[in-house]
Amino acid sequence: MAVLTIARELGAMVGGEELALCNTLKLHCVTKATLEKRFAEMGIERELLQRFDECRPGLLGAISKSAEYYWETLRTVLLQELMQDNIAFVGRGGNFLLSGLVNCLRIKLIAPEPFRIRQIATQQSISEAEAKKLIRQSDSGREKFCKFYYGKSWSDPANYDLIVNTENISMEELADILPALLPAPPSETQKKQLGLTLQAQIIRHTLLGIPDLQLLCPDVQFDENGTVTLHGNVPSVSVAKRIEETVKNMPQVTAVDNQLTVATGNVPNRLPPMMH
Repeated sequence: MAVLTIARELGAMVGGEELALCNTLKLHCVTKATLEKRFAEMGIERELLQRFDECRPGLLGAISKSAEYYWETLRTVLLQELMQDNIAFVGRGGNFLLSGLVNCLRIKLIAPEPFRIRQIATQQSISEAEAKKLIRQSDSGREKFCKFYYGKSWSDPANYDLIVNTENISMEELADILPALLPAPPSETQKKQLGLTLQAQIIRHTLLGIPDLQLLCPDVQFDENGTVTLHGNVPSVSVAKRIEETVKNMPQVTAVDNQLTVATGNVPNRLPPMMH
C-alpha cells in the first residue's frame, strides 16, 4: 500500500490534473468529490462539508458542535479510505492527519502567484483581479484550516517531503519522479493498528452524531480483543450508562470499560479536535 498526500496552492494545477497524476501512479485519489459521495452515503447533509471544508470555522461555528462533527466525519472517511491499497489524499491536511499512523510521501504543489492568477482567470473565465482575490482567500483558508484542526502550518515547507513548482515541472514529469520516492508499504503490525484506530474512530463518530448525548471531549480506544475504553465528560450517570449501552451494541465490540467522568461544573462546549 503506497500512500501519497498532495497539498496544493489554488491555481498551481489545472482542474483534474490530480486525478490524471494518481491514475498514472495507480493510486486511488481521494478528492472533494470522494468526500461528497461518502458524506452522502453516511446520511450527512452536503451543507456540512460545504460550510467547513478547507477553511477555519467562524466564531459561532468554532464553538458549536457542527465544526467538530465535520472534522470527525472527515477523519472517519479518510481512515476508511486509508484501508485501501495505494491511495492519494488531496488537500484537507492529509499529511498532518496521517502523521504517526502510516508512512507516506507528503508533497505540495506550488507556483508563482502570476502563473496561478492566469490559470484561475482562464479556468473560471474571470478577471485577473478576481482570480488574485480567490487565490489569496484560498491560501488563507487552507492555512487557518490546518492551524485550527491540526495545530500545524499549511505554508511551512518543513511539513512536506517534496515541494514542486508546477510552472516548471509538469504533471507528466512529476509522475516519473514520484514512484522512486513513495515509501514502503506498512507492515502487518501497522495495518493491524490502523484497523484498531479506524474502529475507535467509527465509535467516536457515531457517539458524536447522537444530538442529545451531551458527550464532551471524548476519547475512545479499541483493542484487538474488541474492548472499548471510553473517556470523556458527561452530565450524569444515566448519560454515561446510555453511552455504554450504545457502544456495547456496536459491531465488533465485546466489552466496554466505561471511564466516563460525570462533570457538573463548567466544561467547555468544544475543544479543537487536535486538543482532545
